[in-house]
This record gives sequence, C-alpha cells and structure tokens, in this order.
Amino acid sequence: MFSSLSWQFPVSDLLQKFDLPARWKTFLLEQFHDAIEDLRVAWPDLQSLEVHFRDIENFDPEFAQDIIDNPDDHIEASIRVLREVLIEAGAKGMNPFVRLVGFPKDMHRTVRQLRADDIGKMLSIEGLVSKITSVRPRIYRASFMCESCGPGHQIIIEQPNEQELIEPMECSLSDGGCGKAKRDTRFHLLTRDSEMINNQFIEIQEAPEGLRGGAQPQRIGSIAEHDLAGMLNPGDRVTFNGTLFVRSQRKGGKNTPIFDIFLKIHSIERQNTPLEEIVIGEEDEQLIRNLASREDVYQLLCRSIAPSIFGLHQEKESLMLQLFGGVSRKNADGTRSRGDIHILLMGDPGVAKSQLLSYMSKISPRGQFASGMSASAAGLTAAAVQDSMSDGRWTLEAGALALADLGIAAIDEFDKMNDNDRSSMHEAMEQQRISVSKAGINATLRTRCAVLAAANPTSGKFEALTDRPFVRQVNLGPPLLSRFDVIWLLTDTPSVDHDTMIANHIVDTRVKGVSELQIEEGSVSDPEQALNHSDTSETDRNGDDIIGRDLIRKYVAFAKRSIHPQLTDEARKSLVDFYVKTRREGGEYSDSIAIGARSLEAMARLSEASARIRLSQEATLTDASRAIKITQAWRLGTLGEAPDETDMNSGKKGTQRNQLRDLKNLIQRMVKESPDDSVLDEDVISVALTEMDISRQKIEDIIAQEVLAGGLYRPRHDRISLA
Repeated sequence: MFSSLSWQFPVSDLLQKFDLPARWKTFLLEQFHDAIEDLRVAWPDLQSLEVHFRDIENFDPEFAQDIIDNPDDHIEASIRVLREVLIEAGAKGMNPFVRLVGFPKDMHRTVRQLRADDIGKMLSIEGLVSKITSVRPRIYRASFMCESCGPGHQIIIEQPNEQELIEPMECSLSDGGCGKAKRDTRFHLLTRDSEMINNQFIEIQEAPEGLRGGAQPQRIGSIAEHDLAGMLNPGDRVTFNGTLFVRSQRKGGKNTPIFDIFLKIHSIERQNTPLEEIVIGEEDEQLIRNLASREDVYQLLCRSIAPSIFGLHQEKESLMLQLFGGVSRKNADGTRSRGDIHILLMGDPGVAKSQLLSYMSKISPRGQFASGMSASAAGLTAAAVQDSMSDGRWTLEAGALALADLGIAAIDEFDKMNDNDRSSMHEAMEQQRISVSKAGINATLRTRCAVLAAANPTSGKFEALTDRPFVRQVNLGPPLLSRFDVIWLLTDTPSVDHDTMIANHIVDTRVKGVSELQIEEGSVSDPEQALNHSDTSETDRNGDDIIGRDLIRKYVAFAKRSIHPQLTDEARKSLVDFYVKTRREGGEYSDSIAIGARSLEAMARLSEASARIRLSQEATLTDASRAIKITQAWRLGTLGEAPDETDMNSGKKGTQRNQLRDLKNLIQRMVKESPDDSVLDEDVISVALTEMDISRQKIEDIIAQEVLAGGLYRPRHDRISLA
C-alpha cells in the first residue's frame, strides 16, 4: 500500500534531527508500515496506532529523550504525520492518534511522588480508577458567526480545555470580517459547524499495596479525550501515560498562587496479567515452591495469620483458604461459577473480629478494609455522586468491593450497611458484578473479590441458639446470609482454663510491643516492618516460624496466577457422598433441609483453595476432607448439632415453623366457617390451646409477628384474617 510513497522524500541528517514531522515520518514508515495498514483496514473500530517507547529508543535514543522532555510537541507532530501518511496513501476521512506506551520505570510515579518539576513532562502513573464521569462532547474547535457579518463569515477559535468557552475578541478585518470588537457586535456559537470530541473526567487512586502502614491512598484528577474516553470503569487497574498540567485554586472568586495538578491522559495500558503489580523474582518463586512442599505448610500459614491473636485455629484455617481461593469458571452456556470464598464472622464484642479483618486486608493482594457504616458516598459497592472536582458533573465512584477486584474486601460492621449497599450486595457477592444506572451513567463494575465480613448481634450479645436461631439475632436477611460459604459464630463464654490462656497471651503481647513514640523518633526499629519484609525468619510467641506479609502476598499471587486445580474423581465422590448423606440423615421436620446446593459448591471451592496452597493442579481426597471438616465445624457452631439450613433461610426454628403452619391452618379453617371471613383473636387462642401443644403467650407472639410480616391482617383491632 505505501510502496509508492515510502521513500520518495529527501531528508538530510540535519533535518531528521531537528524537524519533528520529518523525523516521525522516517520512524513510522520504517518501523510501523504494516501496523499503519492494519489501522487503515480496521478503521473506525481501531482509532489509534500504539507505539512502544522501546522501539523509539532503539531507533534513536536522543529522539526518545526529547519526547520525554517535550511531549506535547512530539504528540502533535506524530499525529499530524500519521494522518498525512494515510492521506497520501488514499485513505481520507481518518483522524487516528499515535499512542505511546511502555515507558521505562524511571518515568513511573505514584500520585504522592508528583512534584512541580514533573509538570509538562511525560510520565506514567499506575493506579486504580476510583471515579469516572459519563462521556460528554467538548468543543475542540469552535465556529462563531458575527451578527454584523451574517452567515457568510465564520470565526474559528481553538478551545484548549473544558474549563471555559473562549469567544472571539473581534471580527478581524484581516480574516475578511467587519473589524468590529466584541463590545460592538455579538458572536453566535455554531455548534453544527464546530468540531467536537469526546471528553471524560477520571479520578486515579494509588493502589493500596504500595502504601506504608496506615497511609491513605492519594488521588489525582485526569482528563481522557477522543478514543480514550469511555474505555474504563471504576475499579480497573491500569497504567496512565500522560502529561501533568495545573489549574489555579480559586478562593473568593479569585485565582490563588496554589495550583491543583491534573493529568492529561495520552495513553492507557491495561493489566493483562492478574495481580501483575506484585513482582515475583526467581528467588521468590523458589522460596514459594519450597514453602509449598513443606509438610506443615498449612500450619505455617495459619500461624502467620494475625499471630498476635490467640487461638481461633479453625477460623484462621478457613481464612487461609479464603486467601488462595478456588477457581472461577465459565461454562459453555455463558454462566459463571465464582471461585472466591465468602466468610462471615459473627460474634460478641471483644472476640478480635475487627483485628482479623484488618490483618487479612493487609496480607491479601488488593486487600481493602471498609466499614458498613462507611462515610464514603460510594459505600461498599458503587454510587453516582456529584463531584466539584469534575466541574460538578455526575461521577461513578467505586466502593470497596470494586476496588478489591481479585483480592479480599474486609468489611467490618457488615450488618450496618446502608440500603443502597444492601440491595446491591446480593449481585456483588454471587454474580460478582454491580450494575449502576443513574444520572446518565450506565456501567457494570466487576467485584471478583472474596468478602470477609464481621457482624454483631442486635442485642449486644448472642443468645443460646436453642432459644433463637442466629439469623434472628443479626440484622442480615437470609438471602444475604446464604451467599456466605463459611459462617463462624464467635462467642465470649467464660472458662477458667481458656480465659487464663487468653489473658496470658494478651499480657505477653502487650509487654513485647514497642512504644510508638520511640518508633517515630527513630530510637527503635518498627517490628511491623520487620514482619512485612521477612520470609520465614520471624517467630511467634511459641518460637514457631511464621511467614512475613510480603512473602504471603507473593505466595498468594503466584498460586492464583499459576495454579488452577481440578477435583480428582476421589475428591468429587467424597464431596457428593457427604452432601447426599447429610441431606438424607438431617432434619427432624418435614420441611427441614440439612444442607443445600450452595454448601456443596462452597466445599468444592475450599478444596480447590487447599490444593492451591500446595501448588497442586489436582484437588485430592485430602483437600476434600479438609473442606468437609471446616464445613462441619462452622455448621455445628452456627446451626447446632442437628443442622437445618431452613432455620437460616427462614429465620425460624423447626418447631416455630411447625407451630406457625398449624396455627395458619387453624385460622384458615375457622375463617371459612365465619360469615365475614375473619375471626376473633380470643376464639383462635381458645381453639389453639385445645388442639396444639403451645402456650397462650406463644400464640399471641406468632399472631403479632405474622400481622407485622403481612401473613395475617386485621380487619378490626380484635379480629384477624388471612392476607
């Protein structure tokens, strides 16, 4: 295609060095002849030519360095040359862009590293998309008509930014106008003759794994235009390449000498490898493989999870499996089976729920810690909010679940989440996506994360499960509870031996702690940093070795990237046999269901996670046995010795369900015999006391609850009828 024009222009060495368009033309025709042809064929589905910076360095290192120092000149020249080459080849009506990618590491910055010296230079920022606006048109080149001259004369004004519309100051005589100033005539914007481009505001947030201690992620606003607008959703992890520019902060209607920094996005690089932000070297990989081959690897990992928290061995074992997770799978019919393991910790105050959540969010790749009482407008899922930073436009802001994509979302006070989160949580946990449609923003965010949640009893302390099922003691509905694979009930029950061990552990931990003031003044080292960067050189209070946080993150990332276990026939048979046997033996009531299908899927996920820890591509009988053991343990603690998932799904014990059913049947029979389709409360109570083994107080309680729930209604204050 380009053979007729490839080398028909004489270019001297001096011209190649200093004439940017000529230099770009030489480079593009030498290096990207075929790619330009592909762009021509694919237009308009493909609107950009992607150029790797390494190719420019190999072509001419000085030319590459000049691009970094003077990016705007080079970007403008490269785009103009690309369009000229296409026109010369007979491809008219195309306005593609050159997108530079793959900049060296010394050009990469975090948001908190940005300084005044970086303004105007090309650089790369790795981060999360925390907010986006809807895509809106922006006038790029405005066409105005002078009222005095009429439609025969137009004035073209370039519009450098979206902050304000720049109008003509005069109708210039040199351009064929009337010569009148703005005060003597009026200028009308001709939108149909103006050139418009797509424009979107994107807020970039630092990735949590790059932060120290309790540092909060910093953010920067950015502008995406042309084909870059509309590419991303909140929660996406990408590298943004672009140039920094500034805008004066305004106070009292006046500009101040303090400026806000923004990024003009030139190109966007998506992450193609899951968890690729975690760099694993050859030494790291060998160390991970050595750990995975240890016979005590499961005990080692359990000890390494919140070592300062005493006991909770079974709970920590399930958290260990949650870190590694099962395998998410797509089926031929388009359905998806999640691999992430959701765990709920319910417990009395002071049983270390929050500390466990905090620790898990720190050791998990892409971990996010949030509260159900979140002050963020986005809450736990996502929300559309008006933001002054984006000129008052509506923005879609990602919550904790979207930001924790492929990691763990640790959510404290889960029972206190707002109504918006509560309605979105079912989809976010099972389908692992959130659909948002508000204020012109329509998006689907991915929430492929494991949820670790903590909830408190409504009455302050859990009552005996024989009196009330746990579902009646927490402010979480049965449909939401059923999304959890593992539910632990942590109670504070007095016991002399156990209390003594806990007390000794608390005091020992207190004594071994280091003064924060001494750490801040530098007189002693920070023990947390030592644990962060250690391999297995640290020990717990018993002298047993534990793994440092950085190595755990690398271990988990390596296993998730490389290991995708399948259940062996033995493991599959073991899970199915346990499921069928439990359903056959369980349930003393006619409507009892001892175990549901979701529990079977949960055990499969736990088995796959167990295999991942060993870096095994097969989940064996041993892995299935571990999953069954954990399932039996949490069901015993939460549902009692005769587990009945119907208790959890309905919020009523089996005896309560039977009593309600019998009482409703009685009311139905009495209503049919009544001329006005209702019956007196006292008549129902009198007959029920005779026919049912139930107290008067219980009958009154059931009637009151069913009236409140809508199962019964009152035509009069002393009569009831079926709804």
